[in-house]
Amino acid sequence: MNFIAISAAQSNPVEQHMNPTFRARYRAQAWLRANTAFGRTGKKDFARMLKKSAYPIQKVYRQLMEAYAGEPIGVECRSTSLQNWAFVVPETGVPGQFRVQYFDEDGFTGHCVHSKMEEAVETMLREGYRIAEAGALDKVASTARWARGVHVAALRQRCQEGLMSFSDMVEAIKAL
Repeated sequence: MNFIAISAAQSNPVEQHMNPTFRARYRAQAWLRANTAFGRTGKKDFARMLKKSAYPIQKVYRQLMEAYAGEPIGVECRSTSLQNWAFVVPETGVPGQFRVQYFDEDGFTGHCVHSKMEEAVETMLREGYRIAEAGALDKVASTARWARGVHVAALRQRCQEGLMSFSDMVEAIKAL
């Protein structure tokens, strides 16, 4: 398992989730690797550098996982540097996998797929989407800018499928 919930008082995961006083400690894979680096390499400075770089992601990872009981599915997170967002959802095409879905004010911008939800969450955080902003997709998708962006994406798709020429696509986009 890439991420571990640990309790000093309990070791049975079933009992942990049934106990209302249990507080899981979620750890990102990067944090686990950083904390075992000295044992693997014997280099103290290298291990310290890894911990320093992994800590910001670990901190937000733990907060997000705790806030959503270990399943932050559909929680939009904003980029720390841009007006972009991302969220993690189950992959519709492949059961058991999870998608990081990206979007900005103009529409959906891409996605990536992971075999585990925890990996998808850590990827999203590592890429800088660290500010939880629940409801951002609904807010952004209700704007005229989003509607235009979706229309432009549809025109591009039609061009890529050979249903319209490039020049017709350019003219249609200009007309919007």
